[in-house]
Amino acid sequence: MSYNLEMGEKELVLALPAGDRYGYFVQLTVDSEEAWGLRNPDGWVLAGDEERDAFPIWPHPDFATACAIGEWEGATPEPIGLDELFEGLLPLLEEDGMALAVFPSPDGDSAVVEPDDLRRDLEAEIELGAA
Repeated sequence: MSYNLEMGEKELVLALPAGDRYGYFVQLTVDSEEAWGLRNPDGWVLAGDEERDAFPIWPHPDFATACAIGEWEGATPEPIGLDELFEGLLPLLEEDGMALAVFPSPDGDSAVVEPDDLRRDLEAEIELGAA
Protein backbone atom coordinates (compact mmCIF):
# COMPACT_ATOMS: atom_id res chain seq x y z
CA MET A 1 0.00 0.00 0.00
CA SER A 2 1.55 3.28 -1.04
CA TYR A 3 1.94 6.14 1.40
CA ASN A 4 0.90 9.76 0.81
CA LEU A 5 3.55 12.16 -0.39
CA GLU A 6 3.92 15.40 1.54
CA MET A 7 2.94 18.59 -0.29
CA GLY A 8 5.81 19.57 -2.60
CA GLU A 9 7.73 16.33 -1.92
CA LYS A 10 7.32 14.99 -5.46
CA GLU A 11 8.82 18.10 -7.07
CA LEU A 12 11.68 18.30 -4.57
CA VAL A 13 12.62 14.64 -4.94
CA LEU A 14 12.37 14.64 -8.75
CA ALA A 15 14.81 17.58 -8.78
CA LEU A 16 17.46 15.56 -6.90
CA PRO A 17 20.41 14.07 -8.81
CA ALA A 18 19.93 10.46 -9.94
CA GLY A 19 22.26 9.07 -7.25
CA ASP A 20 20.30 10.77 -4.48
CA ARG A 21 17.01 9.54 -5.94
CA TYR A 22 18.49 6.02 -5.95
CA GLY A 23 19.12 6.20 -2.19
CA TYR A 24 15.59 7.53 -1.69
CA PHE A 25 14.25 4.64 -3.80
CA VAL A 26 16.06 2.00 -1.75
CA GLN A 27 14.90 3.41 1.59
CA LEU A 28 11.27 3.95 0.59
CA THR A 29 10.95 0.64 -1.25
CA VAL A 30 12.07 -1.23 1.86
CA ASP A 31 9.87 0.89 4.13
CA SER A 32 6.73 0.45 1.99
CA GLU A 33 7.64 -3.10 0.87
CA GLU A 34 6.80 -2.26 -2.74
CA ALA A 35 8.12 -0.57 -5.85
CA TRP A 36 6.23 0.61 -8.92
CA GLY A 37 6.58 0.06 -12.65
CA LEU A 38 4.57 1.39 -15.56
CA ARG A 39 2.35 -0.84 -17.70
CA ASN A 40 0.54 -0.21 -20.94
CA PRO A 41 -1.67 -2.61 -22.95
CA ASP A 42 1.48 -4.27 -24.35
CA GLY A 43 2.98 -4.95 -20.89
CA TRP A 44 5.69 -3.29 -18.80
CA VAL A 45 7.33 -0.23 -20.35
CA LEU A 46 11.08 -0.37 -20.86
CA ALA A 47 13.81 2.24 -21.03
CA GLY A 48 17.25 1.93 -22.55
CA ASP A 49 19.13 2.54 -25.74
CA GLU A 50 20.23 0.62 -28.82
CA GLU A 51 22.66 -1.44 -26.75
CA ARG A 52 20.56 -2.52 -23.78
CA ASP A 53 17.07 -2.40 -22.31
CA ALA A 54 16.41 -1.34 -18.73
CA PHE A 55 13.35 -1.83 -16.54
CA PRO A 56 12.24 1.53 -15.06
CA ILE A 57 11.14 1.37 -11.43
CA TRP A 58 9.97 3.96 -8.87
CA PRO A 59 9.28 4.02 -5.09
CA HIS A 60 5.78 5.53 -5.40
CA PRO A 61 3.02 5.59 -8.04
CA ASP A 62 3.01 9.41 -8.20
CA PHE A 63 6.63 9.42 -9.39
CA ALA A 64 5.84 6.78 -12.03
CA THR A 65 2.79 8.75 -13.18
CA ALA A 66 4.95 11.87 -13.57
CA CYS A 67 7.01 9.91 -16.11
CA ALA A 68 4.04 8.56 -18.09
CA ILE A 69 4.73 11.03 -20.91
CA GLY A 70 6.07 10.77 -24.44
CA GLU A 71 6.40 7.14 -25.50
CA TRP A 72 5.10 6.06 -22.07
CA GLU A 73 1.97 8.23 -22.30
CA GLY A 74 -1.10 6.31 -21.22
CA ALA A 75 0.91 3.81 -19.13
CA THR A 76 -0.31 3.35 -15.58
CA PRO A 77 1.59 2.55 -12.37
CA GLU A 78 1.47 -1.02 -11.12
CA PRO A 79 2.87 -2.20 -7.77
CA ILE A 80 5.67 -4.73 -7.47
CA GLY A 81 5.83 -6.21 -3.98
CA LEU A 82 9.23 -6.55 -2.36
CA ASP A 83 8.95 -10.37 -2.40
CA GLU A 84 7.99 -10.30 -6.09
CA LEU A 85 10.93 -7.99 -6.77
CA PHE A 86 13.41 -10.34 -5.03
CA GLU A 87 11.99 -13.66 -6.21
CA GLY A 88 10.65 -12.81 -9.65
CA LEU A 89 11.69 -9.56 -11.30
CA LEU A 90 15.37 -9.28 -10.33
CA PRO A 91 16.23 -12.89 -11.31
CA LEU A 92 14.33 -12.49 -14.60
CA LEU A 93 16.10 -9.25 -15.47
CA GLU A 94 19.46 -10.79 -14.63
CA GLU A 95 18.69 -13.83 -16.78
CA ASP A 96 17.69 -11.56 -19.68
CA GLY A 97 20.80 -9.37 -19.28
CA MET A 98 18.75 -6.29 -18.46
CA ALA A 99 19.52 -3.49 -16.04
CA LEU A 100 17.15 -1.36 -13.98
CA ALA A 101 16.56 2.33 -14.56
CA VAL A 102 15.96 3.24 -10.94
CA PHE A 103 13.73 6.24 -10.26
CA PRO A 104 13.73 7.98 -13.64
CA SER A 105 12.69 11.60 -13.66
CA PRO A 106 10.40 13.02 -16.35
CA ASP A 107 13.49 14.20 -18.26
CA GLY A 108 14.70 10.58 -18.46
CA ASP A 109 17.59 10.84 -16.00
CA SER A 110 17.94 7.73 -13.80
CA ALA A 111 20.43 5.58 -11.93
CA VAL A 112 21.10 2.52 -14.10
CA VAL A 113 22.02 -0.47 -11.93
CA GLU A 114 22.45 -4.20 -12.32
CA PRO A 115 19.86 -6.47 -10.67
CA ASP A 116 22.46 -7.89 -8.26
CA ASP A 117 23.51 -4.40 -7.17
CA LEU A 118 19.93 -3.38 -6.42
CA ARG A 119 19.35 -6.64 -4.54
CA ARG A 120 22.46 -6.01 -2.44
CA ASP A 121 21.44 -2.43 -1.63
CA LEU A 122 17.86 -3.42 -0.74
CA GLU A 123 19.10 -6.26 1.48
CA ALA A 124 21.54 -3.89 3.22
CA GLU A 125 18.67 -1.46 3.90
CA ILE A 126 16.56 -4.31 5.28
CA GLU A 127 19.42 -5.29 7.59
CA LEU A 128 19.76 -1.69 8.81
CA GLY A 129 16.08 -1.64 9.69
CA ALA A 130 16.36 -4.93 11.57
CA ALA A 131 19.30 -3.74 13.66
